[in-house]
Amino acid sequence: MPGGSRRPLATVVLGALLALSGAAPAFAHGFGQRFDLPLPIQFWVAGAGATIVLTFVVVAIFVRERAEAASYPRLNLFATPALSWLGHPVLLEIVKAFFALVFVVTIAAGLFGLQDPYRNIIVTMVWITWWVGLAFVCALIGNLWALANPWATIFEWAERAYAAATGGRRLARDLPYPDRLGVWPAVIFFFLFAWSELVWSESDIPASLARAALYYSLLTWLGMFLFGRERWLERGEAFSIAFGVLGRFALLEARADPATGRRELNLRPPGAGLIERTVSTSFMVFVLLMLATVTFDGLLETPLWQSLINSLYSHPALARLFFNLADYRISDSELTMTVGLLAVPLAFVLIYLLFSALMVAFAGKDATGEDGRRASVGEVARAFVLTLVPIAVAYHLSHYFSFLLTSGQFIIPLLSDPFGFGWNLFGTAGYRVNYAIVSPYFFWYAALTLIVIGHVVAVYLAHLDALRVFGSRRAALMSQIPMVLLMVGYTMLSLWIMAQPIMG
Repeated sequence: MPGGSRRPLATVVLGALLALSGAAPAFAHGFGQRFDLPLPIQFWVAGAGATIVLTFVVVAIFVRERAEAASYPRLNLFATPALSWLGHPVLLEIVKAFFALVFVVTIAAGLFGLQDPYRNIIVTMVWITWWVGLAFVCALIGNLWALANPWATIFEWAERAYAAATGGRRLARDLPYPDRLGVWPAVIFFFLFAWSELVWSESDIPASLARAALYYSLLTWLGMFLFGRERWLERGEAFSIAFGVLGRFALLEARADPATGRRELNLRPPGAGLIERTVSTSFMVFVLLMLATVTFDGLLETPLWQSLINSLYSHPALARLFFNLADYRISDSELTMTVGLLAVPLAFVLIYLLFSALMVAFAGKDATGEDGRRASVGEVARAFVLTLVPIAVAYHLSHYFSFLLTSGQFIIPLLSDPFGFGWNLFGTAGYRVNYAIVSPYFFWYAALTLIVIGHVVAVYLAHLDALRVFGSRRAALMSQIPMVLLMVGYTMLSLWIMAQPIMG
């Protein structure tokens, strides 16, 4: 989600548009001006860390029994007369068709519209409205992407047309999906997406962005054709998995009733979808990659990163290397950010595995799970990784909250003129972005609150998982000491990164 000086969209949208509109320059995360925190950052960091520790103490005292994954309370909104229409098949088809149309128009605008990143809808639609805005919806309300996914909708239409033309034959080949692949294809695609967002120099060029989206569309449809639509959405489609991960935290849950098969839209406690689920190694890496890429995005906006880059450029051997690579049109900036984007997720995985090993060690030799044996480090890592999702949700929301409220307004005039041809379809083409919509202090307090709440929920979920994985209550409590330390450390890192653009 563009928001820093190293990313092209930020330079264009948060710089050029501001200059054109006469507004004051915006800093990272949408803060309109630099300001001093009411208290030194050390106090905020220490207070947030203490909150996490206190939460652990409270949970350890009062939570003594593990929760069953399917036992949390649900309220089926489709069973409520006033809301039953929400599940009507016609309405669902209209919603899917609408998002498919938005997808087609967005791609067409990128390919055939004015090649001006702040007058062509594709740049704002992809980086702000879709990736940032939809992530907020999926995390806070429910996984809308499961319904709105245009790749799934278009392939479904193709399946229906093919079946009608061939007397009911299936379009997909339904080849067996190798279990050893897990969700590794999605891991690769998500990394490439993060690279295109944070590193790629053409991420703000409408035609280049549209072509990249088309390439991914073709790969997605190929995966659906080979392995089946549902199988590829579960294993290979990066955004179905990413939004699905965020959606497990949300208040709404769409599912089919196990007994009757009827569709349900359930209201549930936040985070309930994360309880007691052991995932594959590849899925674990995917979750950690989501967390790491947002952290790396924030790190790019800190003086620490700039100091690191300056030290690299000042090294004689590296300076010569960068100079020689320039002859091959390899950007030194893209190279260093690519290395960083590889290094940060790798560090996240290694650190997480280290703390998983510490959890096993702290639990003791007598700790046994439901099957009567002691869990391995890998099993513990796979069992607890979903407890980090509230942290990922909190940091995503806090990191991009101000950016969405400010830069997200760009979509208003672009809706009336998506191609940049001077249209005014809905009468909003003259809208001017208001960067003073919320004060910077509100952004800071909101970010602080979101991060702390996310970590508190993560502590609670981790304790529930520990009761299941380690059997005895004592072993569960002991195992949580390393996990709490990890969460406290990440809370402090998150707040430090968030505070960098606004520290005096």
